[in-house]
Amino acid sequence: MPKIQSPLWGMFYMCLAMLVFSILNAIVKDTTTLYPPIQLVTFRCLFAALFCVGLMFFKGRRISSPLVSGKLHLFRGILLAVALTSLFWGIGPLPLANSIALYFSSTFFLVILSYPILKEKVESLQWGAVAIGFIGVLIIAKPSGDVMHWAALGIIAGAGLEEAYNLFGRKLSLSIDPLSLTFWGSLIPGLFTLFVLPFYWVEPDLGGWISLMMLGIGGGIGQLCISHAYLNASAGTVAPIIYTSMLWSAVLDIFLYGNYPTPHLLLGCAVVISSGLFIVYRELKAPQIKSV
Repeated sequence: MPKIQSPLWGMFYMCLAMLVFSILNAIVKDTTTLYPPIQLVTFRCLFAALFCVGLMFFKGRRISSPLVSGKLHLFRGILLAVALTSLFWGIGPLPLANSIALYFSSTFFLVILSYPILKEKVESLQWGAVAIGFIGVLIIAKPSGDVMHWAALGIIAGAGLEEAYNLFGRKLSLSIDPLSLTFWGSLIPGLFTLFVLPFYWVEPDLGGWISLMMLGIGGGIGQLCISHAYLNASAGTVAPIIYTSMLWSAVLDIFLYGNYPTPHLLLGCAVVISSGLFIVYRELKAPQIKSV
């Protein structure tokens, strides 16, 4: 198990990751309607890996070898390839509010899988904070009664597999630095989907290439932040922070599209914020309790 360095830094990195992914979704939100999921996954991963190479060159660092725990690297890469394909496949047919609400089932998978993968015990209060945060998301999204669509199963499955990918990444952080971890975690699934890409290829125009590049670079930055988050804090600690992406999305909606928050949105945001602040409070109090 990796040593927990700073839970507050872990929550900060997770919050930053959610901001990055929210901006990314606002910029390339229409991309899923233009290109097949396999093509999106391939470029999302390969451009993210290329971004990591450029960052390593800038920092004068070398990429760590994947030979240590090689099978786990490979398994983790396949997990992300299937997860992203499932997510992109499911997002298209459903209303955006439904997709967002369903995707936040990932926090439950994060908490549920933290013990079998990382042997981390989750406190009952952390479980409660995750559940309360999810209620806030449902208040914001107001999912309609038709969410049990075949696409909904794709989003839920993708969210679960993506969290397994993240948790295995935290396990690998014992032997590899976050930047190398992000590189291999992007390159392997990109190469995996590259073999089937010719059967689904759609020629992008200039705007399409820009969107695909931003999808990859943004995904690399966000995934790097998540790697740092799990390196510094436990899964149960960062789980409620995932809900902050709803807050970032609401802010972006105002500035980019002029959509101002409704009463149910404000109420849901208040619940989400309360859930996250409670976890922060618990982390601040923990050292004091131990020192008594």
